[in-house]
Amino acid sequence: MRPTEEQQAAVDLFTAGGNVVVEALAGTGKTAALRFMADTAPNRRGLYAAFNKGIQLEATRRFAGTPVTARTMHSLAYAEYGAPMRHRLGKQPPLKPTEKAQILGINDKYVLTSADGDGLPGALSRQQLVSYATKTVMDFMRTMDPVVTAEHAYIPPTIEPKLKDSAASRLRTTIADFAQEYWKDLQNPSGRMKYTPEAYLKCWALSAPILPFDYILFDEAQDADGLITAVLLAQDAQVIAVGDRRQQIYEWRGAVNAMDAFGGERTMLRRSFRFGPAIAEYANMWLEALGAPDDMRLVGSDKLATVRRRTPGSGRQPDAVLTRTNAAAIEEIVTAQEQGVDTGIAGEKKSQELRSLAQAALDLKQRGWTSHPELSVFNTWADVRAHADSDDGADMKPLVDLVDRVGADQVVAAIDACVPVDQARTTVSTAHVAKGLEWAQVHIAEDFREPPRKKGIQQPMRAEEARLAYVAATRAKRFLDPRGLEWFPRFLEAGGTVAEPSAGYAEMKEAS
Repeated sequence: MRPTEEQQAAVDLFTAGGNVVVEALAGTGKTAALRFMADTAPNRRGLYAAFNKGIQLEATRRFAGTPVTARTMHSLAYAEYGAPMRHRLGKQPPLKPTEKAQILGINDKYVLTSADGDGLPGALSRQQLVSYATKTVMDFMRTMDPVVTAEHAYIPPTIEPKLKDSAASRLRTTIADFAQEYWKDLQNPSGRMKYTPEAYLKCWALSAPILPFDYILFDEAQDADGLITAVLLAQDAQVIAVGDRRQQIYEWRGAVNAMDAFGGERTMLRRSFRFGPAIAEYANMWLEALGAPDDMRLVGSDKLATVRRRTPGSGRQPDAVLTRTNAAAIEEIVTAQEQGVDTGIAGEKKSQELRSLAQAALDLKQRGWTSHPELSVFNTWADVRAHADSDDGADMKPLVDLVDRVGADQVVAAIDACVPVDQARTTVSTAHVAKGLEWAQVHIAEDFREPPRKKGIQQPMRAEEARLAYVAATRAKRFLDPRGLEWFPRFLEAGGTVAEPSAGYAEMKEAS
């Protein structure tokens, strides 16, 4: 196989020796281009910085026979900082909110009203303080800062604007103190709070590691971890940053767009090997709406491709159903199984997450509490149902309606009955997990919602939502059923736009 003209241009920049930025649109053979680069440098040590374990394993296969090592940064960090904590990774019993509060030293509610009268009426519960401290330490672990300070403290955007400066300062200091206790617990082999890989990654990054490589292939740089970017910037190595900034979909969990972080010459990959002109044309509608430059458009291959709603009663099952949220994914799984379809879940971790969410619903109904982050703030299932009926809880409504229809135990059973994806007739995946995957026939689920109108004014579509839709639409190789996004052309024709969220917009939950 010979490189295309676009791939060869990227290889030529690599052999020139400077940093390179490769703007690679969906399905345009970026990994092949990186392999061509490696083939030109048999005597140079290369690191392929993989986005996740699955991509690492695939890259190991693709780079076989070259001096390129495919690793996730977490795997590099694990040897020194993760292994001593392996007994805490995913093996700790869940804690009740009261137990978490006790560990963090949260002994009472926090009264917002001060003696000076500069606060607000009411108080924050111990459970709320645990939640804010958790969010604070999770954000802190994405920074290179060694100690939690008041600057890291998280205060919900629904509260902070209402506080005077002095009251906000006091609350920030209090939350930071609790978060620092959380961080101390994460560094303690005997700690009890939930331990995550982000903890040992941060410790590794703060140790200023030197990586023994001559060049680094930094894939998915549009969704980079800030810590990993800082580590790579400190290396004395050539960096090839590869990605598609219109596929940046993990900003909600702290990812940064590092496409521009390393500088260097730029080049583009625009010819798709994945799909033909019809799907390319549909994807280009999203690229244009997202403000991509005029020369940044996909060119489809000569493969046959179709974009249309699947005919009802055709009897054909899609290879994959892509949802925006976890709740909708669970609904699609149950629906497919009710129709007798062998169903799989994309991503082992995602399968565990979906089961955990379904189990949390069952626990809340049976025990009256759960430690699951999406449901732990509720005291009863009735509270969840009321939240799902509000505008803020719309993403949870599919799960709530499903649990009320078939029962939480049946939802758990349906997830347990899923088969491995290589044995499934239909794979259900959130669009986030689908990043990097492809199927012949893809169905877009109907939880991608049209932006509302407020006081008669059409609200813009948030750019992160549009980027997620672009990712979903570019997973199909032959047939794309875009029914969950059929409203988008009408939205554009009516003057709808795509815009970045305003300051203070609450982080988007993946479907998380």
